[in-house]
Amino acid sequence: MLSFDTIIIGGGASGCMCALATNNKNIAIIDKDNKIAKKLLVTGNGRCNLTNTNMNSTYFNRDISSFLDKFDYHRTIEFFSDLGLVTFNDEQGRLYPISNSAKSVVSVIENALTKKSIRTFLDNTVIKIEKNDHKFIVHTDKNQFICNNLVIATGKNDLLDNLKIEYKNFTPSLCALKTNSTKLLTNIRLRDVKVTGCINGKYMSDVGEVLFKDSGLSGIAIFDISSLFAREGKFDGKVIIDMLPKEDNESLIKMLHKRKALNCQTRQFFDGMFVKEVAYEIFNRCKIDENKLSTLLTDQEIENFAYIIKNLDYTVKGYYPNNQVFSGGVRLSDLDENLQHKRIKNLYFCGEVCDVDGQCGGYNLQWAWTSGYIVGSNV
Repeated sequence: MLSFDTIIIGGGASGCMCALATNNKNIAIIDKDNKIAKKLLVTGNGRCNLTNTNMNSTYFNRDISSFLDKFDYHRTIEFFSDLGLVTFNDEQGRLYPISNSAKSVVSVIENALTKKSIRTFLDNTVIKIEKNDHKFIVHTDKNQFICNNLVIATGKNDLLDNLKIEYKNFTPSLCALKTNSTKLLTNIRLRDVKVTGCINGKYMSDVGEVLFKDSGLSGIAIFDISSLFAREGKFDGKVIIDMLPKEDNESLIKMLHKRKALNCQTRQFFDGMFVKEVAYEIFNRCKIDENKLSTLLTDQEIENFAYIIKNLDYTVKGYYPNNQVFSGGVRLSDLDENLQHKRIKNLYFCGEVCDVDGQCGGYNLQWAWTSGYIVGSNV
């Protein structure tokens, strides 16, 4: 049986930060993957969006201000700079490695772990955890470990049930949404649109990009509002797309009335304004004869056009796999200020296993860095 003072289950972002933040020398990371921080390689489309300079609790499902006060985005930038990572931030405040490659982030983490002599046990799947007096015994498919402090730094897992830890059910979040048919718009991309999700009288909006799939919606704006459905624990509400959010309804109607003077057939009415596929979606919803002359469009038909442009709605019927994070997890109310479980001494949680989830844009990784650092500083 291998003995350590602290064992971290999970070699992702939060687990690695936890290991690097501790001054404890006798520490090990156990991970089921064959590489440390493997999930980081695909974050930010392979660029690794480390954090965001626009950082506060409004971007999360709950108030985490007290934790961010201990380790915020400034500390994240400083931490990685000390590891040798050069970064930059874009106009939206998203921070990336200057190489634009997540491999650079993983490399500096691996180097730092090696320098600190952190033991890593990869390709080890944890199958059971036992509590023996003041020790934890961790069984994997290859080894047995014993430790004083145990850190759970994984995402969704069965270990919580094993340890009889209460938690909010895990629900996929930051994912594409399945909807009623969008086949006519497949592969059409709309940029700078306003997307609103609604379920059970709750609403969430975001401005960004939408990509139409065969029977669903993707894109960053969709990923963001998917968290609304995840937090409600079901995917059966509505998505409403405002295709021209910078125009109010009155100015849009005036714009459309002006287009009547083009004196064309209705099917050409939106040429120069929307691509053909979007135009036909509007015509279909308004039940308009495409051969009708634009000059013959009635005031009501113009108003109907404006309504659809501002309220292109779809019924949510589920989600697509390959979600970026999970909503749910161990409730912060069951953890102390150092993320130690209040009932089980020396048992800590960090990262996605906690009931904290944020929007796209570096927020979930910031929680990983923040929570990992807090736990690592206290084990």
